[in-house]
Amino acid sequence: MKYDSQLAGVKERVTSAQNILITLPPQSSVDELAASLALYLALEQSSKKVAVVTEDIIRVGHSHLFGVGQIQNKLPPTNNGDYVVVLGGVVAADGTIPSLEKMDYFPTGSNLNLVFKVVPGQKFEPTHVTPKREGGGFDFIFAIGATTLDTLGSIYTGNQEIFSKAHLINIDKKAGNAYFGTTNIVDPASSSVCEIMATLIQSLQLTYDGDIATNILAGIFEATSNLQSENVTAETFEAVASAMRVGGRKPIITDTQGSASANSTPTPVAEAGQPPIFMQPPSISTPAESFTVPPVAGMPHEQEPQPQTHQTFETAATPSAEETPSGEKAETITPEADWLTPKIFKGSVG
Repeated sequence: MKYDSQLAGVKERVTSAQNILITLPPQSSVDELAASLALYLALEQSSKKVAVVTEDIIRVGHSHLFGVGQIQNKLPPTNNGDYVVVLGGVVAADGTIPSLEKMDYFPTGSNLNLVFKVVPGQKFEPTHVTPKREGGGFDFIFAIGATTLDTLGSIYTGNQEIFSKAHLINIDKKAGNAYFGTTNIVDPASSSVCEIMATLIQSLQLTYDGDIATNILAGIFEATSNLQSENVTAETFEAVASAMRVGGRKPIITDTQGSASANSTPTPVAEAGQPPIFMQPPSISTPAESFTVPPVAGMPHEQEPQPQTHQTFETAATPSAEETPSGEKAETITPEADWLTPKIFKGSVG
């Protein structure tokens, strides 16, 4: 497989390794983080003691990755190595301990007593006592996405001795990588670090299951803009296919454009307590002032009802506006002399 030349002899050493460290620089991408967690899960299922460490803060956007809760911000203690007790303020400027003659120890029950034989007349008074462990370290250290060791931040600067004693595997795709590892797997032509990691896991014959493959897919899709970027190659699709064969699930792609047409007209929403609003089809309207309705003979104009008032008969004799057809003038008629005399009208009862 690809990278077999770089991995010559590594497979056997990884098989026998017990303590393995995976490190990332601050501000790592989803691709780099997903690749690290995929490797973590694969090594853990091979019964290795594995730690993933970065001084960065894990964000909400990383919560979909399997194993994200196992990331630490400092190196964990190892079980092997020497236990050292540091006594402060007892060493002279020339590196000697003038007050100390020799040191001995003896057990008392379950306790171990350390005896410092002091030269007569001298004072042996440590300013502080600090226990620590040295020489344990890690069998392998994987640096993921780091161009140099210094980009790992305090994880490296505060533990340089541990890094110097371990077999360091440098995995990256940046062209500016310094090739600082004992083993360097740097491939600028690769679409993503997860594409490199998919090949590495299978080359080392580590476990490759659905959760691991889902992390691989998440990193590839993030680094390639859902397989749309120009750096996607046939090897990228092969990595995607192999991940899906073992049960990997593709990340959900969200349509940020929306499903509504840009030319559609939004439907107005009626306020609470108001009747629903119905949209009318568009029509061509003409301003009222541009068109005059001609008068129609015989059709009365509508007017608002007027309040009823007492009118004299002389006024009533003149037709009202409602009784006068539009466009016509009422004819004035002079009433007869007995018009104002009261009259009794009789009619038949039906």
